[in-house]
Amino acid sequence: MCNIYYHIPITAFALVSFVSIALGNILLGIATLFFLIFLYQKRTVLRYTEKRYYIAITCFICCMLLSALASGDICKGMKVWSDLWLWRLLPFFIITLSVREINAAKRIFYCSLSGIMFGSLYLIYQGLCGYSRAAGFFGHPMTFAGYFCIFMPVLLITLLDEQILEKRRWLAGFGLAISSLALLFNGTRGAWLAVFVVFLIVLAYYLLQRNKLAMLCLAVLFVCGVALTQYHPFMKRIHTLTDTKYQSNTERILIWNSAWKMFEDHPVLGVGLGQYKDNYQKKYISPKAKEPKLSHAHNNFMQMLAENGVVGFLGFMQLIIFLIGYSLYYFYKERNPYFMMMSMSTLALVLQGFTEYNFGNSAVMKSFWLLQGCLLVLAADRRK
Repeated sequence: MCNIYYHIPITAFALVSFVSIALGNILLGIATLFFLIFLYQKRTVLRYTEKRYYIAITCFICCMLLSALASGDICKGMKVWSDLWLWRLLPFFIITLSVREINAAKRIFYCSLSGIMFGSLYLIYQGLCGYSRAAGFFGHPMTFAGYFCIFMPVLLITLLDEQILEKRRWLAGFGLAISSLALLFNGTRGAWLAVFVVFLIVLAYYLLQRNKLAMLCLAVLFVCGVALTQYHPFMKRIHTLTDTKYQSNTERILIWNSAWKMFEDHPVLGVGLGQYKDNYQKKYISPKAKEPKLSHAHNNFMQMLAENGVVGFLGFMQLIIFLIGYSLYYFYKERNPYFMMMSMSTLALVLQGFTEYNFGNSAVMKSFWLLQGCLLVLAADRRK
């Protein structure tokens, strides 16, 4: 089978996963089948892209496995483990192990960017139709909020760095404008803050390089910020950030306290992978809670502590520190923009993760690992 046929399902997955999770899963399943065939055929000449990334990911997966085995329900723990940390990681392994042609990696990368722009257009339509929080093609706005955290830093760097699209950088600018408006209509405060902070970091770097386009972007950001002060729905959401009586805020504080109590009672391996929901609803829920059916801690760090204890938390921390820090190190060492994209997209997702368990969102994480895989392949090719 020609290599190009191996890449059709994963390329299609990159494009349609923003529209239909079910169709995306079907395409990922087909891509996995093709990938297994590829592994069998190329088993003697298999090459790895940047082995250190595999080591960091493997350490994390092993930490999660210990929590699954100690969960008290091994069958359920192993099922959750395979779904969270094998199935959702498959796009990364498929791309980094099977994509050899740089044009194939670029196609997957550009299809991902096209998919987020298409989804953004639908969110804008929903916003203009009066939706208070546009969710796109999915039931909850948090999913697209996670997408924006992953892809918007990439679009900004693509716009500012002339090495990537050269004379067609206006396409990245168009995509950035569309996704920014869609993020506004999405109304997710954690994503707003995460994207804003990462944008400032990226712009600061390019301003130090005396990038004129970065100066223009900063001016546009300032003007848009001033204009948004006159937009009532936006300011109403912003004011809730510091409202101690706002239910979303108080409920998060309650579930974080509950998660911490779980960790105190089970400090080494936590209550067990996949066991947070049952433990929270049956034992650790606060009597003041007004949303008793919550299934996660709305915080990546508290979720890791509660479900996986110190072992899982340390595994998680070494993973994100590696993805952010090691990628940033290589960016400064080589001035390779793809490494900066890897670092900043991870940072934005982690920042949003202070108020949302986005590492538990299947759709978001599959797109995250697909993008990380593409960027790693593109970074390795630029190094050559």
